[in-house]
Amino acid sequence: MVGTVATQALAAYARAAHVGAAGADAVVAKLRELPLPLRPFQQGAASTKTSPAPLPALEEKRQKVYDELHALGPASVPALARALRDPDPEMRRNVAVALDVVGGGWWHFPDGDSKLDLRPALPALLAALGDSDSGVRAWASQDISDIGEAAATAVPRLRAMLRSDDAESRGSACSALGGIGFAARGALADLQQALNDPSPEVRQAARDAITRIGRAAALH
Repeated sequence: MVGTVATQALAAYARAAHVGAAGADAVVAKLRELPLPLRPFQQGAASTKTSPAPLPALEEKRQKVYDELHALGPASVPALARALRDPDPEMRRNVAVALDVVGGGWWHFPDGDSKLDLRPALPALLAALGDSDSGVRAWASQDISDIGEAAATAVPRLRAMLRSDDAESRGSACSALGGIGFAARGALADLQQALNDPSPEVRQAARDAITRIGRAAALH
């Protein structure tokens, strides 16, 4: 079973590797056919020690799409960024999740677990912070966090998000500021205020962000 899964995954990688930049939009378009993950942190590669339970068909298809996107390498990031402007909010959510999958470093891929550089998507992600859909805003914030200190230009918009009426947006902004680290130190006063937020999730996210920024500052 494990050998079969690994062989299928490697075959998907080989196919995607030959698509090239010209076919990146076509691979991204496959996300339109999929709902959000049933298990957001289900990792793509099977363990070599155990035989995993069979995945639902849509989950298996999603993993293959993620494998193809990762195999495309840098060409997939601009294509995903373009898709963040799609009129369908469900598609935009799927795209924002996919950016975190290929750039967050927590998903296992058959071609290796290297993170793709999401910096080319930063302008689109900044625009997505103002998306009408709260899920898109939240995942775009996570993608910005994946970029880290290089996403310093996002700090003013994230600080503005801390004043949002939506608790999910406020919490996401805290997390993104923590991911940016030292370059977000100018937001510490805002994060201190967020420690009094009515939402316990936002308060915890603010505490975590303050800790991360402090640790990053200690290394500078």
